[in-house]
Amino acid sequence: MSHAWRPGLSAIVSHGNGNGGGRNSRSRSRRHEKNIPQCLVQSTTEIRRKFLELENRQYDRLHHGLHNPNDTRWKIEDTLVVRARNRYVNISPWQSNRIHLKVPDERSDYINASPIVLKSRKDGTVKRYIATQGPKEGHFSHIWRMIWQETNDVAVVVMLTKTTELGRPKCSQYFPEDDGETWEIKDQGEFNDSFHATVSLLEKKKDLRSACTVRKLSMTVGDKSKIVWHLLFKGWPDYNVPEGDDKSALLELIKFANEKNTGPENPLIVHCSAGVGRSGTFITLDHFIRDIDAGAISPTERADVVFDTVNELREQRMYMVQSEVQFQFLYTVLRERFLRRSKSSSPPSTQSSTHAELKEEESHHSA
Repeated sequence: MSHAWRPGLSAIVSHGNGNGGGRNSRSRSRRHEKNIPQCLVQSTTEIRRKFLELENRQYDRLHHGLHNPNDTRWKIEDTLVVRARNRYVNISPWQSNRIHLKVPDERSDYINASPIVLKSRKDGTVKRYIATQGPKEGHFSHIWRMIWQETNDVAVVVMLTKTTELGRPKCSQYFPEDDGETWEIKDQGEFNDSFHATVSLLEKKKDLRSACTVRKLSMTVGDKSKIVWHLLFKGWPDYNVPEGDDKSALLELIKFANEKNTGPENPLIVHCSAGVGRSGTFITLDHFIRDIDAGAISPTERADVVFDTVNELREQRMYMVQSEVQFQFLYTVLRERFLRRSKSSSPPSTQSSTHAELKEEESHHSA
């Protein structure tokens, strides 16, 4: 995959028309960089170098897990059952950090899903997620078992893929489609237990701000029920990033998903197709938007908190933020978010110049 080179902010030089416009632009850029963490004004070339470093670390983990299976955090399970349940042969959870289905001891508790934990830089508050692959045909009971056992009275599932993209299956439809439709989720002899659930579609609508299809589902097991909010976002191509209106809608989706959830301790379930690229990018954005809006990241921050967080995610699930274009996207979106927060917290006399910087920044990154 080839990506067009786009200069980072530190490389921006605006040529004036003879009236000092170039000098003004350079002056704004210098003021702009002082108000943003250093990591968010890196050049595209530097961000690319850091993505390659993440890839090298990924390779080292996989290599260590392969050659030291009895003494490593990076071991991957490889059985016939695991292969049958995985959507892709090269994407698995680390054995040391995966969800275990509650099934009889003699049955496989494997599901391709990883618990993800990130802490706020402001107060150490934990935010929980589950990153998982798009369910496969014949394995729908796995994700519904997981939803039931891992979430509180309300569950939120964010689906970031279409069922089919470019003619290739990406995720089977594991949820009811029509109003009033009810599905039975029960054991088909795979686990030999008494698990039995019903999943009913109560309401389906389109949320225009987040451009997602919202399904309000009711899941019942025995005499207990919970609401499951299913949010389907189709504006994000595989291996790539949302652009234009879809980019704005994604940020609204992040806000909407958190509004539907009951709190940071209740894991937000996120999946795309493999459960690493789009899912990892979504989780990273959610984490940083929360911290930026809370003022938890200082303009004087010298560490590359984006790199560190993606590396931390990959220690919890392989290949999180899978492509370079997704990694670059993080810096672009977070830089814009930081500028907007700076604008909203600036005195009125400085807001007009900050607004001009933001528009200049957006124009360079939409070219």
